[in-house]
Amino acid sequence: MTVSFSSISSDPCYNYQYLDRPWRANNESGDWICDERFSWNGWYRLFYYGMNIQMSETCISSFSCNTYYNLWLNGPHPQIEDGVVTREVCAGSYWSSCCYYKSKPIRVKACPNNYYVYELVNPQFWCSGYCTDVNNISQVVSYVSSDNITGSNITLNYEPCNNYNTLDNHWRSTFNYWYLYGYINGLDDTRVEWDGWYRLFINGSSAQMPEWCISYMSCGGFSSLWLGGSHPRIEDGVVTREIYGSRYDQCSYYRSEPIQVKACPGDYYVYKFTRPTVSIPAPVYCAVLFTAPSIDPCYNYTSLDEPWRATNNPYDSSYSSYGMCDYNVEWNGWYRLFFNGQNAQMPDSCVNQGMCGTYEPLWLNGSHPQPEDGVVTRQVCASTWSDCCGYKSHPIRVKACPGNYYVYEFVKTPFCTVYCTSTTGKVAISKNHIRHIDRCVCHLFIHMSYTKTQFIFFCFFISFHLFLWFSLSDPCAELNCTEDEWCGEKNSVYGCLCNENQTRPDSLDFSETCESSSGSMSVSRCQLFEAGFPADVLHLNDPSCKGTVRNGRVEFHFDNDEHICGTNLVANGTHFIYSNFILGTPRSEGLISREKILKLSFSCVYPQTQTLSMNVEIKPLGSIVHKTLPAGEGRYQVRMTPYEDDEFTRPFTGRVDAELDQKMNVEVRVEGVDSRQFASVMDMCWATPVNDPDYSLRWDLIVTECPNPNDDTVELLQNGVSTSSRFSFRMFIFTANSTKLYLHCAAHLCLVSSNSCSTDCNSGHQRRERRSLDFYDSASISMGPLMLSEGNTDKWVPDQVKVSEASCLCASLMLLFIPLMSVLTLF
Repeated sequence: MTVSFSSISSDPCYNYQYLDRPWRANNESGDWICDERFSWNGWYRLFYYGMNIQMSETCISSFSCNTYYNLWLNGPHPQIEDGVVTREVCAGSYWSSCCYYKSKPIRVKACPNNYYVYELVNPQFWCSGYCTDVNNISQVVSYVSSDNITGSNITLNYEPCNNYNTLDNHWRSTFNYWYLYGYINGLDDTRVEWDGWYRLFINGSSAQMPEWCISYMSCGGFSSLWLGGSHPRIEDGVVTREIYGSRYDQCSYYRSEPIQVKACPGDYYVYKFTRPTVSIPAPVYCAVLFTAPSIDPCYNYTSLDEPWRATNNPYDSSYSSYGMCDYNVEWNGWYRLFFNGQNAQMPDSCVNQGMCGTYEPLWLNGSHPQPEDGVVTRQVCASTWSDCCGYKSHPIRVKACPGNYYVYEFVKTPFCTVYCTSTTGKVAISKNHIRHIDRCVCHLFIHMSYTKTQFIFFCFFISFHLFLWFSLSDPCAELNCTEDEWCGEKNSVYGCLCNENQTRPDSLDFSETCESSSGSMSVSRCQLFEAGFPADVLHLNDPSCKGTVRNGRVEFHFDNDEHICGTNLVANGTHFIYSNFILGTPRSEGLISREKILKLSFSCVYPQTQTLSMNVEIKPLGSIVHKTLPAGEGRYQVRMTPYEDDEFTRPFTGRVDAELDQKMNVEVRVEGVDSRQFASVMDMCWATPVNDPDYSLRWDLIVTECPNPNDDTVELLQNGVSTSSRFSFRMFIFTANSTKLYLHCAAHLCLVSSNSCSTDCNSGHQRRERRSLDFYDSASISMGPLMLSEGNTDKWVPDQVKVSEASCLCASLMLLFIPLMSVLTLF
């Protein structure tokens, strides 16, 4: 046999890698560490807890040194004067022979200070490892090492959140399973000279250490290291956490050196990694992508309805040696479990081995969370021949959702196994099922020794009880379908389907209304169900706000009291908008779904600036002018009312004598909006001698939300602080032979939260930029006329209306109908 070696570029006695692996000693056993999976490169010096050790020169018992085929040196170590020598490598003692198997030969050299270096190479057969002999341990005198990874031991005293090393190794992922089967493997963090703080990434995405047990032979090494405790909060500063490593089914079998951890702004962590304990076989710090879902998984999941996953379904040994398998499934995101169309969940107690269509089924090792718990992490156990949790699979995340169901973030399993389904609820049985059972039972009696009378009796007995059972469990009984609907089954779910004349395949029949700070929307129940959205899966932005079924329609409502339902209120400069949406995710069978999510967006829009006009002079209270606009629109009301007292408690009623220079109190009030959110602001008020707000002859009372500086009788009492604005002025008449006076005001609504509704008219500063007159209607809210009577007194008398009709408050009142802008989006 001829072996070719490359020449030595430098003396290996001073150019070697430091290999301190106590678990390689011939007094160790129990694990299967495979050296053919490590990346061997050059010369190595062997240590045992910092002391010199060398390879064994004699036959070693099988399965020692924590490997399957233990490798030893078939020949004596050389002397210094021998230089570099080649030695044969044998494998353990198998088949009563100490050298039954031979691996690739290696080169060895004796060095000064009584130690040896070895040019280790990949062994040539499965799961073999180089062994060391504890009988040859000696103290280290001195050594010079040029390790493959070097670094400084200087401790830097600076903020680790801003000064860290980036550690982006995709093989550190917790999903890098089982290096034994050829994945990225053979890595060992004891070979790294750790220096300072590190931040974890996986393929450029921020990652962190797992806080739960990770299976051995994951993350690219043999022993997977995980954080023994939760990550700290920012206010906790630097904390110390234990580090554990798993071995087979024992999560905390190994305990490594503790490390320091710190939480940083920006939602990431930094770790001060240290060299792991050398007694742990091939330890590697693990990493996991663990970010909060950007979309609530309760409404963004894939339906998984595969009956063979049931806990009462044994695996078919004829299918394969292990039955069904989730190992090759490309899991992506969150899943909701169904069983024949009915809500289901994972079992959270032991499942017998050989169920769920596989040999070693998976179940949730821990109780399901409550809705208030949010997203939680749960360990997943595999039932084996030895134990209910004989093996722990990769943990998954779980969330409890409104509507009494759960969603699971399933991930790739490390071996052939299956996520189980534990059914809940009763499976609906159709009339066809009953008829089929009825016939089968009756036909059974035909082949039995019964008389005709007995046969008829038994058939009647069975049919009656089956009919009775079906009636009691009829899924249509509680649906109360209307005359325009009929009860039927779609995608294994019963619901109300539309009669032929009610179906609109190209659109949904919906309607909406707006009133003040509330809104309502209703949609055809049967059309929603036919689109794959039963009423119970629909809700507003707040998932707790479900719809109510009335007369074949699903109705939703929000207001600003105790039923906000996630409504969003925004101002865009011209309008206030209350917006919400109806959201639903369809139920579908199979592993994947291409069904679309239903999102019905709707909003109530109110103009931020509004003026009103009356075609006639204002009549007493109770006379309301209506504007006819399309249906389905929001509305609010604006009143202008004169008061005779400074406390605004006594409005003028009937015929009133008002003398010149008498103080008049005026209120402009907005009704039908939420006073906690809106304030009314008078932009300007003015008087004219005729009922025309655009008349050329006018006198300003309020200008740009403040009193007219040319009229010192005007006093602004309240503006922009509530839904009512108030001012006062001294009575006057126009001198151009006018006997009437009309008041007009333009007002707008303001969002209280903006903190910009009120103006300091005494500051002398310029008011914020005046709003464009394009925002105003061509008319105004008006009050009047004020008529000049004999004796220099003015009477509040409605023009063209008899005094006998003016028995109520003289004020202007206008109902605003604001179009509801609704968007129907199905995507």
